[in-house]
Amino acid sequence: MRECRASIPKQGRLVAEVPRDSLVSLLLLLKADGFEHLSMISCVDWIDAGELELVYHLWSYEKKIHVMAKTRIGREAPRFLSILPIFRHAQTYEREIHEMFGIAFEGNPRQVPFLLDHWQGPPPMRKDFDLRGHAKETFGVEEKAV
Repeated sequence: MRECRASIPKQGRLVAEVPRDSLVSLLLLLKADGFEHLSMISCVDWIDAGELELVYHLWSYEKKIHVMAKTRIGREAPRFLSILPIFRHAQTYEREIHEMFGIAFEGNPRQVPFLLDHWQGPPPMRKDFDLRGHAKETFGVEEKAV
């Protein structure tokens, strides 16, 4: 595995940052070492850096340690490998991130709307999403001075 940065911000928590091509290998190693619970996948939009950060939260019941495995991908046409072969229940997390941030998870056959059934706009959790403009256009809501 290439350049991995790790830190222990507090007892019981480990943060590992790896290049995108090393993340799946790291998840396989962690699962084999007892980190069998994928509690969630989160995403952070680093708009100024032009990147999206995927954060995989794993828990070991035996070790009582929470690992956050992080990697970054480009914001433009973002794609990443699905981890369904490793954690089957990642389906829901990947669907939500696909819908909210626009990341396509290669190998995930079910990237259909999760919460936003009839959504036609850009991914709403990205920092460049214009919430006020969307509310005005969709609902006729005007911003009023208080």
